[in-house]
Amino acid sequence: MKKHSLLLAFLISSTMLFAQDPVGGLETSLQKLQSKKIDIEQRYASFDISKEEFESMKGSPYANESFIKGNIYQGKELANKNVLLRYNAFADEIEISKSKDSEEYSALIKDPDVYVKIFQDIYVFVPYKGSKEKGGYFNIVTEGNQFDLYKKAIVTYKEPYFAETSYQSDRPAEWVETITYYLVGKDGSFYELPTRRSKVLDVMKKKKKEVKKYIKEQNINLDEEQDLAELVTYFNSIL
Repeated sequence: MKKHSLLLAFLISSTMLFAQDPVGGLETSLQKLQSKKIDIEQRYASFDISKEEFESMKGSPYANESFIKGNIYQGKELANKNVLLRYNAFADEIEISKSKDSEEYSALIKDPDVYVKIFQDIYVFVPYKGSKEKGGYFNIVTEGNQFDLYKKAIVTYKEPYFAETSYQSDRPAEWVETITYYLVGKDGSFYELPTRRSKVLDVMKKKKKEVKKYIKEQNINLDEEQDLAELVTYFNSIL
């Protein structure tokens, strides 16, 4: 987690005003950072639906539906700039495309040393108990001297429902998104932040009295990301 913290200021200060190309003559760097090709037709088939049905579904598996130019970092170095990227929350993958019109794209390798910035969103990969296979991507919302605020988006596929009687109605397939926020310590510890005030106070028990007062005085809405970010910033300031 310390590596993520050290990189945040560097990531935020980076620009995306360049043509797409590898950095510093690393002609194969982008290729090396790709783990696999994604077969779009196979993805449609896995849900047993057509491309048209897939595209008309309610909701989206993507944080950003279209590919957006972003940067890829490896360690402290900018590995590739102005690459077309998007985050697939259903597959938990960062997807890479050569052009906005291309139907062929790849997935970024899942490595804790590889980070991406897509517009203003910074995604880091965090292994689970040392396992990359069980790890996942998190979006850094805000950073503090002792604790950071991370966001985890999980999108699930809800199958279509077909009416069996005249009293029922068909329901198309849809994507259902669930957002969970975590207070992340510099030692790598994760604490889920529930929306119930009593549970949040338990997580921030080191300064429970002060946090409780702050939530009341500032009218903090624990369902709002910006309010959560303000609360974490305050919590860091009194530790």
